[in-house]
Amino acid sequence: MWTSKIVDYSQINNTDLRCLISGKNSMIIVREFYNKKECQIVVENIKRCNNSTFQNGKLKHIGPFLMAHTTNKKTYFESAKKTQNIFKKIFCGINNPIYRIYHTVGQMLPEYSISLAHESQNYYSQAVIRIHEKGMSIPIHKDNVTYEGREYALSNIDHQISCVLHLQESEDGGELIIHNRRWKRDDERLRNIDFGYSLELAKDISTWRESSINTGDLVIINPAYYHQVTRVTGDTPRITLGMFLGLYEQDYKIVAWA
Repeated sequence: MWTSKIVDYSQINNTDLRCLISGKNSMIIVREFYNKKECQIVVENIKRCNNSTFQNGKLKHIGPFLMAHTTNKKTYFESAKKTQNIFKKIFCGINNPIYRIYHTVGQMLPEYSISLAHESQNYYSQAVIRIHEKGMSIPIHKDNVTYEGREYALSNIDHQISCVLHLQESEDGGELIIHNRRWKRDDERLRNIDFGYSLELAKDISTWRESSINTGDLVIINPAYYHQVTRVTGDTPRITLGMFLGLYEQDYKIVAWA
C-alpha cells in the first residue's frame, strides 16, 4: 500500500530518503521539526513585512520561484539576492529553518555535502514563503527542473526532492494530496495553459491525502509525482516555507534552491 512515512524529529537518522526517490512512499512527515513558538514568531515577522516584500501573483509569497523565471535568469538572481536579507530579518533571533532543513537532510544522507545552489557568483533563491489565504488552492502539478529549468546549471541533477515546512495551518482546507503517478513527457498534452494539469491524470490511480499535517511539521515529497493542495476554506491563512533539493549521485552532493 502506498503510504506516508511519519517520524519524530529525533528519529531522522534512521529515515530512508530513498523511499521517495524510488516511489515506495508517498511522503515523509517529520513531526515537530520546528516548534510552535518558533513558528508563531516567524508568522508574526511575516505579518510585519511591508507590501513591497511580497511578490503577488495568484499566490502571495516571499522569495522568487525559479519556475516563474525560466526565461529571465537575471531577474531571478537579482530577486534571490534581495530576498536573502528579508529572510535574515524574518528569522532574526531564532533558529533559521532553512539551515535546519539542510542539517536534517544531511543526517538522512550523511555521505552527501549540502549547500545553496549557485552559478558563478549568482546564488539561487534560498526558499519561498507562501501565504495561502481563504479561497486559494494549488492545482495538480509536478515540479521537474531538469525539464522546465534547462536554462539553469542545476538542471543536470539526478534527483529532485521537495521540502515544505508548515508554519501555520488553516482551520479548514489546504490539505496536501499526492497521486501515485510520475510525470512523463507525454503528459504535456494535458497541461493547462496557465499552470497545472488536467485532473484526467489522476483518474483511476491511487492517491494519498494527508490531513494530519500540523504546524511545525516538515513534509518531504518527490515532486515528480503529481500533487496538489486543496482549497483553503478557513479564515486563517495556510503559511509554508518551501525549497527543493537536487542530488548529484556521482559527486555525493546536494544543492538547494527555490
